[in-house]
Amino acid sequence: MFETYITAMNSVIADIASNVEEFSYIDPEQITVNFKKSREGVGEEVWAEITGLSEEDYGSVQQREGRMEMYFYSNSLLFNGTPVKYIIDFYVPVFFNLSFKDKLTTIFHELYHVSPRFDGDLRLFKGKAYKHGPSMEKYDKYMEYLVDKYLARVPEAAEFLKSDSGKITDQMKTFKIPRMPKQEPMLVRITWC
Repeated sequence: MFETYITAMNSVIADIASNVEEFSYIDPEQITVNFKKSREGVGEEVWAEITGLSEEDYGSVQQREGRMEMYFYSNSLLFNGTPVKYIIDFYVPVFFNLSFKDKLTTIFHELYHVSPRFDGDLRLFKGKAYKHGPSMEKYDKYMEYLVDKYLARVPEAAEFLKSDSGKITDQMKTFKIPRMPKQEPMLVRITWC
């Protein structure tokens, strides 16, 4: 069941990337989605979050027996054989309980965090409010504007997000949500004399 929702959400992301100019730099093949259980009884809830898997390798240089060795640690993750640069986690059932427009706005919100360089890093704003810029309200309004622009261009977009949220929520309660495999650092050694 979750594979169906993952495929559907990945299709929405691909559609957004191909129809909204502001997201044209996104390669949907290198973004995947995952679901996590939301905490029950919490007033303010996180609906989704994005994790960037930076291409940067972190390493150290060591000298051994007259040779220099460099060790790299890679954060790469393969999903269906394709390297993934971003994972978007949607919290269920809270995400599916949102209105259609709020679901789309949440997806846009997370996609806007993707760095315009599409390098596995997240977009940073200047100053202390580096995640959303100086005004979270302006950030959210801009996402709503982008959603309206998208829906004007593709009115039938993301139809599955309009489905009965109660039915989806009930399904989510009865199934154990599979975990995305945690990316393990891969150690690569390069030796030179």
